[in-house]
Amino acid sequence: MIRLESLRFDYAGGSALLKGCELELKAGEVAALAGPNGSGKSTLLKLAAGLLDPSLGQVVLDGRSIADWSRLDRAKRLAYVPQNPRLPEDWPVREIVAMGDYPHRESPPAPRSLHDRLDEVRTLLHLEAIWMRKAGTLSGGEAQRVAIARALVQESPNIVLDEPASHLDLAHQMALYRTLSRLTGSSRSMLIATHDINLSRLFGHRLLILNGEGILKTFPKDPARQGAMLEAAFGVPFVSRDLSGVACWFPDIAPFLNIPAQTSVGEDT
Repeated sequence: MIRLESLRFDYAGGSALLKGCELELKAGEVAALAGPNGSGKSTLLKLAAGLLDPSLGQVVLDGRSIADWSRLDRAKRLAYVPQNPRLPEDWPVREIVAMGDYPHRESPPAPRSLHDRLDEVRTLLHLEAIWMRKAGTLSGGEAQRVAIARALVQESPNIVLDEPASHLDLAHQMALYRTLSRLTGSSRSMLIATHDINLSRLFGHRLLILNGEGILKTFPKDPARQGAMLEAAFGVPFVSRDLSGVACWFPDIAPFLNIPAQTSVGEDT
């Protein structure tokens, strides 16, 4: 559905941010992208969505170079949610979410009616209480959920989301990841930038790491290698906790508190 082929991106001054990234995202798959600030996560997502042109390589969408699709045809196949969405402040939430139907206003129409899609996302993303409020009155987390709802109404088989949970409280983060994971059952593929390594692993299929060197790496299965990769990428030590057979990773704060580190792989803390 989405394929990145030897993708490179250079700054205007000539230095490279991304150096030959490779990825194939199949139908129904969720891939999470993590890495330190400035490693190129947002740039990679904009390249995948066709909003930036690569310096080398190409993005392939549904078997064709993304550059070959018209903007309207691309929007029928791919939706993009930025990290800090800008919403028209005087518009009610319902009208903003309905904007997701724009690519389908020319033939052929969307498979499902706009009414049905609006009802679905209003419930999925818990928007009932703010459905008729103006965007200018929303909190950051509420605005984020509205932007995600608009992308879901677009009914594209591919969705690219840049840190969709960044403004959400913990309950809404959990609900969002469950919702996105459930939606992949309808053959939607998703590429998500995230800072929450554990939530993304619990609800996604693959975790990818951009370590600041411009290379995209797949998170290994071996827990010992996982900790080493995270420490190399983020520059801090990590400790693990086994949750239902999955090694979940957390920054080791013991050195900052002057207490002995107590955790090894698989040990409960």
